[in-house]
Parts: sequence; C-alpha cells; structure tokens
Amino acid sequence: MKQRCVVVGTGLAGACAAWELRQHDWQVEVHEAEATVGGNLRTATFRSVPYEPHGPHIFHTSHPEAYQVMMRAHGALNTYRHHVLTQLPGGRQLTWPLQVSELMELKEWPRLCAELDQRPAAPVGDNFQDYAVSLMGPTLYEWCCEGYTWKQWGQDPRTLSSRFAPKRLDLRTDGNRDMFRDRWQGYSQIGWHQAIEHLLTDVEVHLNSTLTLGTLPEADAYVVTAPLDQFLEAEEELPWRGVRTEVTYYPEHSQLLAAPVVNEPSRDVAYTRQVETRQMAWCDYDETIRSLAGTVVCRAYPGAAVKHYPVDDVEGLNRHRHGTLVTMLRMLEPRAMLAGRLANYCYIDMDQAIMQGLNAARKILRGTRE
Repeated sequence: MKQRCVVVGTGLAGACAAWELRQHDWQVEVHEAEATVGGNLRTATFRSVPYEPHGPHIFHTSHPEAYQVMMRAHGALNTYRHHVLTQLPGGRQLTWPLQVSELMELKEWPRLCAELDQRPAAPVGDNFQDYAVSLMGPTLYEWCCEGYTWKQWGQDPRTLSSRFAPKRLDLRTDGNRDMFRDRWQGYSQIGWHQAIEHLLTDVEVHLNSTLTLGTLPEADAYVVTAPLDQFLEAEEELPWRGVRTEVTYYPEHSQLLAAPVVNEPSRDVAYTRQVETRQMAWCDYDETIRSLAGTVVCRAYPGAAVKHYPVDDVEGLNRHRHGTLVTMLRMLEPRAMLAGRLANYCYIDMDQAIMQGLNAARKILRGTRE
C-alpha cells in the first residue's frame, strides 16, 4: 500500500514538496485555503497584458537544483534580469541598489562622498536604521530608505531587526545594475500559476479547504506551509505586514515606467512602488509585440490585512514566539514538516521556497525530522 502525505498549502514550497513525493510514488493530497493554487505566486492578465496581483516574482538563483526544478515545472523562462529604479527628491531616479558611479553625477556628491568616507569598514547595527546609515550614510538613507521603511512596516525603522537588511540594501561600485547577482534569472513565459499546476500533476488537490492541526486527515506524513499560528489556532497571531495592490490599465501606453519596478520612498506618496509587469514578461518578444499599446501598472499600498511580510522586531520577540509554535507542533504532531515563508515566518526568494519544499519531502522520505 502506498504511503500517504497531506500537504497544507499550494504555494511554491508546498507544490515542490508534493512533486518530490510523487517522484517516489507516494500518494499526495494537497489542501489549499484559496480558490486557486499558487498562493501569492500568480500572474493575471487584463486585455492580454500581464500583471501580478500579489506583487512581482522574479526567479533568480545560483542553486543548480532549484533552477532544474523550475525548468522541469515551467519549461521556459525568458532572459529578463531584474532592473529597479528608486525615486529621489526632485523627481530624479537612480538604479537600485545604488551605484556609486551614478551618485558621483549628482550635485550633492561632495556631501555624499564625505558621509561615505566616514562609514565603518563594514555595516553595523542591530536595528535597520543603524545598519542602513552605516552602509550608505545619513543623506542616502533619508532619501531612499527612511520613508519607504516607515510606509512598508508602519513603524520606526529603529524597532526593526537589521537581519533582513543585507538582502535589501547594497551600495555598488562594480557597475552591475541588475537587482540580483544570481547566475540564472528570468520571468515566466506562461504564467507562474501554470508552473504550480505542472508541479501538481497527478496530485489530488482540494481548493477552498482550510486545514488546522485538529482537522488533518490521517496520513503517514504532513507538510505544512500555512501560517503556523493559524494552523495551530493560537490565541494570539503573529504580526504580519501586508500590501494592497491597486491595478490600473493605461490603453494608450506601451510603456509607462522607466523600469519594470520603481520604488517610491517619499512619505508624501502613499504607495511604496510601482510595477509594470509587461516589461518583464515581454522582454524577449519582438519589437512589434513590445510596441503594442496598452499596459498595466500596479501600485503597492502597505498596511493591508494580508500575511505578506513577517515583522522582524529588533528584540527578536516575534521570532521567539514563532519558535514556541514550532516546538508545540513537534510535540503535537511529530510527523509534520514545515516549508515556505508562512510556516517558517521568514521572507524568502523563490529558489529558497523550492529548496525548502524539496528538503521537507526528503526528510519524510528518509523518515527523519532533523
């Protein structure tokens, strides 16, 4: 008789766990609380123009196995390499992460240069603000990070941990204007949700099905990718910061933004960034397609009641509370493995979600819980 696993959630981590178990002839049953698979990983269209209702997802990795799994699931990625701009005071725009060569062209460069010369040898600071200022100096922090961080998190940057700062901040001198440095990068040519559906081929999928620890069907093993506080029905939920996406179609434009993503740090502007997905999705198309009129721009407004980003406080209290929930799950259901950002209360990239799903499945196959 086949061994059976129940997977809670159909995001990338859950789908990869299900796919890996199916390769070893396990019977897999997946439950998804929403009406569609993929979690936040979804491409939509309006009048054939693509956009992402839950924010941009660009696949990038230097991990060969994560790349191979994405290729098996997806078939093809285009050659897009992520490019981001950030607004400066006075309507100016610079590449993000910041490039010293571009900063040198600003009239404020003498002041910026003096501040950069006073930095420590390496960024320091337990909180986000101290780390960022030690990396780029007070003026660039004020221009590019302070307002953005206040809007994104709804709290003083000094109350946030610096542990997530190295993934978000950089000051470059090498001229590399790609957002990411990874070897393999690209955007979906068929839609991210299609890749999830491919991974779930031959898997029993239940939509609009919310499982908790108390309602789990009997199985030999479980992979949980749902928020752990909700799954355990904890009395107090962990704090998350969510984003509401406002979608606007512009029929007369073939391109509205100067880059696929433009950050807006000013606190005078309610949104944190604008995203024009067609620049990413259509980058390999010929000029005839890319010049077609009609584009969609998404604006991200922080503060929505959605579990997008875990709140990493400087004292580490939220992460400690999550650790308590992990311990509780191990005691109550030792057959359960965790994977994905929601269950692990962490902000991760697509390749990390893939590897977390694969590793959870492989622990099940080995019969271990390390």
